[in-house]
Amino acid sequence: MTTGVSNLDNSIDTTNIWLNDILKQLQWQSKISAYQALRGTLHALRDRLPIEESAQLAAQLPLPLKGVYYDGWKPVGKPEKYSKVEFARKVHEQFDLDPDLDLGMIIRAVLRVMYNHMGAGELKDVRSNLPKDMWEWFPEEIRPAEK
Repeated sequence: MTTGVSNLDNSIDTTNIWLNDILKQLQWQSKISAYQALRGTLHALRDRLPIEESAQLAAQLPLPLKGVYYDGWKPVGKPEKYSKVEFARKVHEQFDLDPDLDLGMIIRAVLRVMYNHMGAGELKDVRSNLPKDMWEWFPEEIRPAEK
């Protein structure tokens, strides 16, 4: 199915590529689960980042994912200063708190796909706005060298 509007069709195709890449990263079969992983991670990032950085991240997303990103967003009181555990819990909520999920693996997979499609620049900025204990989720290529 196409919209007949090339910009929309291209951005829908790009969104499908992202979802398929998440499926490959996690070795899953369900595109719905890939969407839940992406949505949960994007929302947790959106609410944890300063508003300006949050908007800069959104600008890098395919058009349909910008809608997902901003869905339900209330910028008042942002950023929320929650911990690594709370960040993971927010992602977990997208899966109805399924106890069998490896949330670190899910968040890492989504961030890897974002890195593969957006590059290092924006994700380095995102990482620098998060507590250091969350940095382990980011691709090795943008983590600082261990000292």
